[in-house]
Amino acid sequence: MTTTPPYAELVSAIRREGEALLAAASQGLHTAVPTCGDWTIADLLRHVWQVYANVTMYVSSRATERPDKLPEPPDGDPLDLLRHQLDDLVTALSECDPDTPIWTWVFNGHGDATFWARRMAHESSVHRFDAQNAHGVRQPIDAELAADGLDEVIDVIARRVYQRDNVAGPVGTVVLRPSDADVRHLHLEPEGPRRLDIITAPDVTAHGTSNAMLLATYGRMPWSSLEVDGDRSLLESWSAAMNV
Repeated sequence: MTTTPPYAELVSAIRREGEALLAAASQGLHTAVPTCGDWTIADLLRHVWQVYANVTMYVSSRATERPDKLPEPPDGDPLDLLRHQLDDLVTALSECDPDTPIWTWVFNGHGDATFWARRMAHESSVHRFDAQNAHGVRQPIDAELAADGLDEVIDVIARRVYQRDNVAGPVGTVVLRPSDADVRHLHLEPEGPRRLDIITAPDVTAHGTSNAMLLATYGRMPWSSLEVDGDRSLLESWSAAMNV
């Protein structure tokens, strides 16, 4: 089952989460971001700027093939640069029809503006969490957005990450039982997760909110903070594969 919010809601989420990221980041650029390796807040802002700039270019140019050259970050204050790039990204998506063909790095290069609005909403929400958490705040991701983020991980991101980073994922059966969304039955395979209709005797079952499951999958919080029945190490191996 897909849970993707409407296009306009995704674009609004990018604006909301991007501005919240900027607000958290303004509390200190040199603060360490423990959920992002050895990055500081300034490093996080530069990363998000690059992602936003790339997608703005894809969407505004209606690119249907992989671009030969990506934007290069200009000199300047990371906060100001990201603030302007957020405006440009939201404008580009707002001026584009949702089903406009746009190149992507999955689906053999085929995709549309909705793919990028969805990807940027989740990129923004997780990195907003990173920035807030670095300053001692843990504001959850909206339940509907988090549930769709979990679906994006399962259906799109995991296989992309495994392939990109030459990772062989763990093998086993997992049931995710969010308290605020539908159950996901998964068979984890070396190439990525595969959905099943039902699993009667899973290796592990996790219970919690969609927010907690999404953040745990991305290594932002431990699986031990959720209620887990069975082999928790399988979930931990999945997160490790997703965050090499």
